[in-house]
Amino acid sequence: MESGRIQRNPDAPETPQQPRSGRDLEREAAERLDEIRQYFKDQYAERKVLARTTTPTGDELDWVPAESEDRPPYVDAVEPPQDADRPSSPQAFESPEYRGESGPPGTVPLLRKPLDRITPTGTLQDYLSKGGRLRRSTPPDDPGFASPRAVAAVHKYAHAAQTVTNYGTEGFINTWRPYVQWSNEFSLGQLWVVRGSGYGTDMQTVEVGVQTYYDLYGDWHPHLFVFYTTNNYKSMGNFIGGYNRDVKGWEQLSSTVYPGIRVSESVYQGAQYDLGIKVMLYSNKWWVRIGDEWMGGYPTSLFNAAGLRDSAQSVDWGGEIVDDVANHPEPTNTWMGSGHFPYEGWSRAAYMRNLTYQADPAGTMKPVAGYAYQTNPNAYQIATDFSGTTTWGSNFYWGGPGGVE
Repeated sequence: MESGRIQRNPDAPETPQQPRSGRDLEREAAERLDEIRQYFKDQYAERKVLARTTTPTGDELDWVPAESEDRPPYVDAVEPPQDADRPSSPQAFESPEYRGESGPPGTVPLLRKPLDRITPTGTLQDYLSKGGRLRRSTPPDDPGFASPRAVAAVHKYAHAAQTVTNYGTEGFINTWRPYVQWSNEFSLGQLWVVRGSGYGTDMQTVEVGVQTYYDLYGDWHPHLFVFYTTNNYKSMGNFIGGYNRDVKGWEQLSSTVYPGIRVSESVYQGAQYDLGIKVMLYSNKWWVRIGDEWMGGYPTSLFNAAGLRDSAQSVDWGGEIVDDVANHPEPTNTWMGSGHFPYEGWSRAAYMRNLTYQADPAGTMKPVAGYAYQTNPNAYQIATDFSGTTTWGSNFYWGGPGGVE
């Protein structure tokens, strides 16, 4: 028997959308921030913490049991010849004064974010992605207004890429503390190993470098980072993609060097510091060595056969910034590298040097000879020397001050 029911007229007129009040926007922003903070609180609650320490640079570390019994490659770190006219110093990760107190034997350090200082206004997916956060706070010397509008971030590059089958790459990044205008913008220098199409969700990457990014680290200093994507940056999450230990995927090995650690800052016309990085596919893992320390890696089980499971198809080194175009229509004043153009040269402009790629599984290294790309040459530039005629081998200067398109 058919029962009575209320029916809605399918031809109901459309109701104009009412503008949301400032109070509604504020409440939604608070809910998004709570979700992000709760995500990390839940993550930290899962850790089997055996000790907690604070480093001299202010990092709060959880010491947990070693995460993997995998052994890294038996490949010694090779320091290239120093150029007497361009001297530099390695990072100080091995120094007890820099490292601070260690955890119990058999443990590795995992960074804890200063959640009270990090106040992004985007969604959790925004936060886990590579760039694209809403502005919330600005550096003390450049106060600004925190807007609740949706973000449309633009990534700008000065880099050199080579399409070649490879099993890793190695080189040195000159580290600086670039000025970053807004907390949800970043400035970085990094390497990429890549395989797959840049369309759809096919592209997969492993990325390592140095980055200044307030919303990620809670300060305006440069930090070592790792990042991966399994789906061309389309979504982020555990075993899918993201930064450092923000998502699951990375396996920590080193007890001295970890994703998120502060790096030394070069001085204009003064002391210069290099970050030595090696990425190597070995025994079902993309291993990452920092200086002479194997830090950890990404298991190849994260990737598929069309992606990075067995090899990479291109290698890339260079700089990147993200410009929060939704909240300020004018070009960002965020620096890339030292904030100076390549033509200024040694101790003024940032550089990357002795860049090589691994040409076969046996470990044969060949010089990088990439093609230079500049998305916004009025703001950020790159000047390459792949002739191999100097002690720097394949190298380039890179960076710029921003402020123009």
